[in-house]
Amino acid sequence: MNRKFINVSNHVNFLDFIVTNWFRYAGVLVVVIFALVESDTYNLFNCFFIFTILIGIDVIGIDNLKRPKEYFRTHIRASLLNFLRNIENKKSFWFWFSLDRSKKNKKKKNNTFILLLTVILGGITFLSRYYFIIYDNYSLSDAWINDLNKVIQFDNQYWFTIELATDAELAIVNFYGKITDVSPEIALQVIAILESTLLAIIIFWVINKLTPSKFIAPTIAALFFSLVYVLTPLNVYFLLKGNPTFLALTFALPAFAFFIKPTILKLNKTSYFFSFLFIFVTIGLTDLFTLCVLIPPFLIIAFVFTKMKYKKQNLSFILSYLLALAILYAIYSYACYYQRADLLEYMQNNLLSVSSYTYVPQLVLPYSEIIRYAQISTGVGFILVMLLLIFKKENWRATIIFFTYFNFLILLTFVKSEWLDIDMLNNSISVFLPIIIGLNAAIVMRILNFGLHRFERFSPVSVSVLFIAMIYASIYYQQKSINSLTVSDQTPKHILNAYDKISQTFFRHSYCVVNDPATQVISNNSHFFMNYDFFINEYPKIDSINTKHLKDPNFLVKNPQYSISKSVLIFVLKDDGPVENNIFAENKHYQKDLVKKIKLFRKRGRKVNLFYDTSVLKVYEIVNNPRESKVSDLIF
Repeated sequence: MNRKFINVSNHVNFLDFIVTNWFRYAGVLVVVIFALVESDTYNLFNCFFIFTILIGIDVIGIDNLKRPKEYFRTHIRASLLNFLRNIENKKSFWFWFSLDRSKKNKKKKNNTFILLLTVILGGITFLSRYYFIIYDNYSLSDAWINDLNKVIQFDNQYWFTIELATDAELAIVNFYGKITDVSPEIALQVIAILESTLLAIIIFWVINKLTPSKFIAPTIAALFFSLVYVLTPLNVYFLLKGNPTFLALTFALPAFAFFIKPTILKLNKTSYFFSFLFIFVTIGLTDLFTLCVLIPPFLIIAFVFTKMKYKKQNLSFILSYLLALAILYAIYSYACYYQRADLLEYMQNNLLSVSSYTYVPQLVLPYSEIIRYAQISTGVGFILVMLLLIFKKENWRATIIFFTYFNFLILLTFVKSEWLDIDMLNNSISVFLPIIIGLNAAIVMRILNFGLHRFERFSPVSVSVLFIAMIYASIYYQQKSINSLTVSDQTPKHILNAYDKISQTFFRHSYCVVNDPATQVISNNSHFFMNYDFFINEYPKIDSINTKHLKDPNFLVKNPQYSISKSVLIFVLKDDGPVENNIFAENKHYQKDLVKKIKLFRKRGRKVNLFYDTSVLKVYEIVNNPRESKVSDLIF
């Protein structure tokens, strides 16, 4: 819509549109959510209302708002005249949906090619991460339950709970669940995959913007991040756990590119400053490690190497960072004061992650050896860059900056400090390693271009072959290492699938779930809950009393403890099901008692349906009030 009706002359490709607008508006969105939660007004409508106003101000421009009559008269008149002209010229139906008005055929082809690349790359990353769901140890773990509770607490207007933490990532999970109309537990399941997908696209964009190679080197970097697991320090057993550092880097990496080349972000001084201010505040609300450990050294190194004509923008960038630090200091100081917590202790707890640890059984080489080879590649790359600089007078400042920065991060891993988490450093290196590989690939491509007369002229063919080769190699050469991993218990997956089906079928707060106490957090703000012991020992009596006084309307008013839900859904683990040794395996002995009670309710005249059935789990529905609980019954 922006390309079609607002910035018609601004010919940006799909990739630029995604990255630039994610950088500019996602940061604003997080700040808006934070402000609404802290003011006890967070909901989807208020988010959209305020966010729409901010986007409108940004699109129109503050200067134009000073003379609104002139602006609206000029733009509305121009838009109406253009609209009428196109109708009179009998434009085709598809004209109204075309987004590219470029007259240059070559540029149009490049934009289409980048659109396809972005979609394919995102799809490959998504599927690659989704494959590891069979090894997932995060779902329904203690960490998952704690995270889900935080996600739900945003609806209760809590950002800083008793456990002070940087929870912007979970705020985005909550917002994502609202706009996609999925349950919080499902939103929590997919956020890590979406983070990785977005990060792969941003890695492609960074290499595309900072090197002469526009397709091949960016593709190599992005696919390395997406597909190569045997050379990167990623804990594959927790790939479905949200990674605050990854999310923070989706903001930080574009910021790094804009710092090196401010001309990429076409904004006036005021918008430029406030865009970075919002981004740094968002990063600080997402991951203090990125804000305090990863960003400062980059700013110092990059400031030394950037061009002199960019120093003013660089200083504005640094000033916005310092102001963001001051704002975050005020926010966290108040939160610590309110929670009676120590600020330094809070800072240290958020710079160290208990749940982040380096466990990488899939690596084919020792981690230290992989890092050493990466450092050697930066050394060789630096020599080649210097040769290009001396003999061809080419600008490779961005490459030098990232090479220096990467080696500095490696040096940090040898620092022994209670304020520095080496596991989180290794976690961030798994993102910067593909960037280093992409930069080296760009150098090699540039050298090959001298002898092969613009080898990248055949980019569509080259990139297609590269995609096929890397996908084949990732399957063939990683299969043995990946297959050696231990497949996780699939019981949590079945339980979450059952909950998802229930949330899509039943109306909120019209039903009760009988399950293990560990799953009670899923019931918050959604439905009622009973544990197994209460259902077996107490519920039959409550049901009997409720039935006895069913015709007395005042009885339940005076005795609400005997109220029952319109439907009761009982999770029953099968005795012969392949349930591994975990908290849910202990519930298998309840099966006989649960089935016995279900038969009792059948004798009492209740309708009992088998709602969900797999090799591991059965979910029975006891219908207390027919056609009063399911969404389809209430609507139709």
